[in-house]
Amino acid sequence: MKKIILSTVLLLSASASAASYVTSDSASKTATIVVDANQGAAGGGLNFNGAVKGAKSFSIPAGWNVVMKFKNLGQLAHSAAVVKGSTPPASVTEKDAAFPGAYTKMLMQGLGANAEETVKFKASAAGSYLIVCGVPGHALGGQYLGLKVVPGAKAASYQ
Repeated sequence: MKKIILSTVLLLSASASAASYVTSDSASKTATIVVDANQGAAGGGLNFNGAVKGAKSFSIPAGWNVVMKFKNLGQLAHSAAVVKGSTPPASVTEKDAAFPGAYTKMLMQGLGANAEETVKFKASAAGSYLIVCGVPGHALGGQYLGLKVVPGAKAASYQ
């Protein structure tokens, strides 16, 4: 009986934390987003937050500051960059970032297992963007999320 209850509590805790990918602070006009690389087996590990091929997306109010908390949960190297458009590019460099500073270090080489980095940028222009892995082949393999910068929005969201 104790094992069943403990397992249920652990399962509920994992589900609750997995759902917390975005927070909004309207006073400071800051959205904090979580981008976890290789969360589970979807896409053979080429995923962000367990989603592949843009199946999930962040919405950010235009003009807000964004704090992107990136973590590589897998053994393969991964990175993240915000790029313009709705189709993942074949390759990504720092020059391709849609906003100044909107990428992790070692973009093409990727960050190793359990590496974490916090990236800060301003979502200064409304439009459709992608958060892609910059390691060659990963974005084309499906490792990307959507990012919409929305004029007039009051809070950030993830769906």
